[in-house]
Amino acid sequence: MLSALSSLLQNKVEAQVSRGIKGLGAAAVVGLMLLTAYIAAVVALALFLAERMSPWEAAAFIALGFALMGGAILLFMSLKADADQRAEEAAARARQDTQNQMLSALTGGEGGGKQAMVIAAIAGLILSSLLGKGDDEDDDD
Repeated sequence: MLSALSSLLQNKVEAQVSRGIKGLGAAAVVGLMLLTAYIAAVVALALFLAERMSPWEAAAFIALGFALMGGAILLFMSLKADADQRAEEAAARARQDTQNQMLSALTGGEGGGKQAMVIAAIAGLILSSLLGKGDDEDDDD
């Protein structure tokens, strides 16, 4: 019975992998087509500009355009990284605030202090004594 279940699982895994490979192949074909279209558009722009101005000026104009696009992409990525970092910091502050509120609710104070440490120590002693008694009883049997 285990063999039959294993073979059914293997068939499902093989089908999933096959679908993934087909999807990856389709994505590669689409990517290649987009790259070809992009190259054709750049060549068309270069030919158009070469008719209007000298070939060197056209090449310089295209290079300037690529430099501006690269700078814009770097700026966008930098802004996104900064926003992600601010979001992580805000989430960490929210978690810390939640922990402080829970500690305050448990201790009845405004953020803990000595009272929180005393309560945590007492709770630790109680739990360790309870856990220690369970180990002693198991050893005796």
